[in-house]
Amino acid sequence: MTMLSNRPVRQLAVAAATVAALAASLTACDSNEPTEKPTTEAVSSNLCGAQLSTGARRALLYVLGSKKFTTDEPTAALGRTARSLVSGYQQKGPDDSATAEEYQLCTAYAPAADFGVELSFYLSKTVPAPTPLLPKFTQYEMGELALSRPLNAFLYMKCSSGSFSSDGDSVLIRGELTNPLAVNSNDDTLRERNMNVLHAVSLAMVKELGCKGDAGLPARFSARSSVQPPSGRAPSPAPPRTPPS
Repeated sequence: MTMLSNRPVRQLAVAAATVAALAASLTACDSNEPTEKPTTEAVSSNLCGAQLSTGARRALLYVLGSKKFTTDEPTAALGRTARSLVSGYQQKGPDDSATAEEYQLCTAYAPAADFGVELSFYLSKTVPAPTPLLPKFTQYEMGELALSRPLNAFLYMKCSSGSFSSDGDSVLIRGELTNPLAVNSNDDTLRERNMNVLHAVSLAMVKELGCKGDAGLPARFSARSSVQPPSGRAPSPAPPRTPPS
């Protein structure tokens, strides 16, 4: 059983302390203040190189509370991040520590918003035991392990590809979605929406890397989960999400 030393578990330990700080610093999604960060208007369904299905695009817009999204990276981000993962594996190898290198894909924003959904990848050594995580996360049936909650989602995939070595080494990759917009949210619908978006970008990544069998990811996202939210806690009804002006 994996000890609670990897980054997903560490995040659970610090979540309570960070929620208050994040809540104080977040600005409303419907802010009219312009942002100084460079953004690329997403007029299609392409998210930093990942082509979103209609369902995945709707999921992203739901998470952002918006009718459209912008990003801080061009479509070339997918290929760049894939190359960084290969280089990182060859030079450093996998790492389960709290300081493991992050291979960031991009951040998706509602137009003019200061915070958005962050998408990253990591090279992991082991798949964590899900049992201590399940009181907070819902587990989905894909890859090696897929867990999601409103604040974040994780997807572990074993990629066997000649991109990493001539022997086609099996490399454990962790996709991660961080959703700071959900700090004050009780909307359990975000569990499924977060995983839908993470599945889309992870599937695009394993295809980019040439992973055998798409690293166990289905071609279409399924909301089927093997473990439901904690018993005795009915899912909260989804509140209306007003798109930013």
